[in-house]
Amino acid sequence: MAPVGMNKAIASILVLICSCFIRAELVSFKCTMNDWNNEPKDVFSLTLGMETQRAIQTLKKGNLEMDLLVSDEYYELGQFTDATKTRDRFIPVIKLNKKTLNIDYAKYMDLVEPISCLKL
Repeated sequence: MAPVGMNKAIASILVLICSCFIRAELVSFKCTMNDWNNEPKDVFSLTLGMETQRAIQTLKKGNLEMDLLVSDEYYELGQFTDATKTRDRFIPVIKLNKKTLNIDYAKYMDLVEPISCLKL
């Protein structure tokens, strides 16, 4: 029978080896809007989980967790209406343009001033 210390060492090595194969890609954005004085004002932050297809929008009041749909042109944050997770069953709340990194659509915000995002 192996000593307890040896079992912990073997378990630690196995966890370390397995963790090398786990891949999770997170993409973070800081989104700002210019006010009347051309001073950038932080609006919110976005964290996109490419593998999990989940997104978190961080506001001053708290965090909103949403589904993530990645298309050729946009990162779309919103909600799937059923478990099939098909494009026609997706309700977008925010659309972040992949090329310009501007918010092109925000369901609950007036886009009077453009919202620009910076990839962190």
